[in-house]
Parts: sequence; C-alpha cells; structure tokens
Amino acid sequence: MSDSSAYPPNLPRLLLVSEAPLNQNGTGIDRTLFNLFDHYPMDRFMLYTVGDISGHSDTSPPFDANVATFKERHVPLLNNRLGRFLNPLLQSINLQLLDWLPIAQSQKIQSFAPEIVLICPNGPSALVIGHKVTKQLDCPFLIYFMDDWIAINSSQWLSGGIQEYSQSLLSQACGWLMISEQLKKELVNRYNILPMKTLIVHNPVDVSSLPPPDFTLHEGTFKVVYAGSIWPMHYDAVAVIAEAIYQLRQDGCDIELVLHTPQVFWKQYQQSWESWQVTYGSMIPYNQLQTYLKQADLLLVASSFKPESAHLVRSSLQTKLTDYMLSGRSILSCGPAYAACNDFVWQWNCGLVCETQVIPDIKLLLCQAIEDRSTNQSLAQKGFEVVSREYDKPYITLQLFQFIRKNLPTILTTQPLCNH
Repeated sequence: MSDSSAYPPNLPRLLLVSEAPLNQNGTGIDRTLFNLFDHYPMDRFMLYTVGDISGHSDTSPPFDANVATFKERHVPLLNNRLGRFLNPLLQSINLQLLDWLPIAQSQKIQSFAPEIVLICPNGPSALVIGHKVTKQLDCPFLIYFMDDWIAINSSQWLSGGIQEYSQSLLSQACGWLMISEQLKKELVNRYNILPMKTLIVHNPVDVSSLPPPDFTLHEGTFKVVYAGSIWPMHYDAVAVIAEAIYQLRQDGCDIELVLHTPQVFWKQYQQSWESWQVTYGSMIPYNQLQTYLKQADLLLVASSFKPESAHLVRSSLQTKLTDYMLSGRSILSCGPAYAACNDFVWQWNCGLVCETQVIPDIKLLLCQAIEDRSTNQSLAQKGFEVVSREYDKPYITLQLFQFIRKNLPTILTTQPLCNH
C-alpha cells in the first residue's frame, strides 16, 4: 500500500463532481479516479455523483463516507424504436432540468465547504452540474477530461449547450488535468484556449502491493487476453483479432483468445464470440486481476478503426495499459495508426502494435509472436520498468495532490491563443 504520509500536508477540501461512483470494481474512468484518490484524506474529500431514485450511489469504501448525489434523468429515455427519434429531445429536457432545478443536496455540499472543485465529466450530466456547482460555490475548480466525448456532442437546451459549457469550464478552470498530451492539444486547438497549468494524469498502479513478475516464458497454448469493457470504440478491433485467432486455430495453431469482460458485453456479441471460439473468462474483481493477466502471453488493447470513434481513439489512453504493464506480460495494441494507445506502446517499447485489419497480416504478426516468445517477454520487462518508474501510484498521486494544492490560493486565468 502507498504511504499517505508521503503526500503534501494540509490538502484542501476537495469536491469531486463526476458520473463515476468510485466503485472498487469499476473500469475506465471509475477505476482511474478510484486509484488516484483512495489515499486522499477522506475527511477532506467529498464525491458528488449520480444517484438512483432513492439517492443511493454504488460507491465503495473509503469514498462512501462522504457522498452527495444528483438525479441524472428526471425524464426516462425510451428503449424502443421511438427512442431513436425522441431521446435527443428527452435528453435536452433532462439537461434543462439539471440546469434549472435547485442543486440536489446543496446543503450537504455547502456544509462540507469545498475549497476546490474537480469536475471529471464522463458525459453531459456531470458537465452541466459541475458548471452549476462552481457558479454557486464561487471557488477554484479544475477540469479533468479522460476522453474527447465532447468533440461530437452538440446537445442544446434553452439555457445552454455542451459546447458553450465546455468552452466556459475550460476557459475558467484554474488548471487542466488530461489523460494524454494528445487530448490537451485537441482541446487547445478546438476551443482556442491555452491553459496556464496542465497536468497529464493516467491510471496509476501500486507496484509495491504485488511481488514483481518473474517474466517466465509460458509453455502450451498461446493465450491472448483482453480485460475490460467492450464499447463500440473497442469492438471491431477485438473482433478482427478474434477472427484472426480463429483462423489460426483452424490452421492447427495452439492459440486462444480469452475475454475478461462484464457479461453484458459477452451477451451482446455472443454469437460472434462463439463462432470464433473465443473463451469467456468472466469479469475479474480488480484485486484479483493481476493473477489472471499473468496467465497471458499477450494482453490485448483494442482501439476502433471506425471513423465514428476516431475522436475517442485519437486522444484517449485506456486505463488497462498500466494494469497490463504491471503484470509483466507484453501488450498487443490493435488499432489505427493515429490511436493514442498505439503511440503509447511505441513510445515505451512495451509491446507489439497492429495497425491493420487485414486478417492474413494479423495472423503473420501473431505467428511471429508465438515463435519468438522471448522477445515478447523482453518487451514486457521494459513495460514493467516503465510502469514502476513513470506510473507508480505514490509518484503519480504526489504529483496530482501537489497540483491540486498549488491551484488553491487563486483562480488562475487562461490565455486566448493568437489567431494566425
């Protein structure tokens, strides 16, 4: 475990506004935020997140000690064919109600008396409520984006819109937190804003909590393992690897693809998975994940090749990258040449990169990996060295907590870029 005594003293009372409930078995944004803040002094931390009809959130210890919730939707969306046409209108109504109605549990928030707010929106609701809360509290705030979902979101309502509120928050924030340098550049160029302070913050891993990997070569079936959700920004890249592995199996190759993913993603594509002879390994609790990752020969990171996902793929570093590196197994990053995850693997030389959807080419890459397992483990060893040096939890959280504390005294301004 990380030593909390190594962190700066007198950290400010921090209000985190996000749809992420900070659940210990969450993925993506939820997992990253949990890892970043579970050693923040809990008497100086409050979470403001989405609650169910009774106001309950699926928040795990230690964060459940101080949680306030807001209702994300007052008008339910439709799960039928009409929803395709009516849901945009219903969503605008919901966002308008969030903007208009009094802040839920505002007395609880005011009693906590936050000294700084961190807005980490994974969708429109936290963006809107974060904008509203910062106006009411009139205290410094930071903005943290983990992917570029706002790039194609043009939601409007009577009193505002996603693009207007994004511009406002980015321009008025006293500092930016970004998942990648690529995402920072995208937002700087799109909104013509140059932040005074930015910190690139990726998912940290607690290296000291586990024995170091032994980097032994596996014998027998060559296992490619994927761990995590399978959203549209992942699916087609997972699918092309699955099909290539299936064809190799038909050719007599002893290779297997194992998916550790929530059941909803297995069922959604079950017919395809089964036709490709994919193994379902179920979703693994985070505290057991490393045990299963260590059983792999390659750990798959998937970034969609589809143009409609390009805004996410280009700038989002997936949480699983550092978890994979901690395991002492090599990464296989599959996605287009512009994928941020591919750039990450190239940068740190911690795995293999597949930038094609051509099945014969993927089969060749996999065959070479099977034949040269020692090179895979050499790449894995480099990955472990990098994650131990660059992404170890005490190092990352110290940087983050110092950044938060330094932004407390005054609200720093941002400077508009010069037009050329």
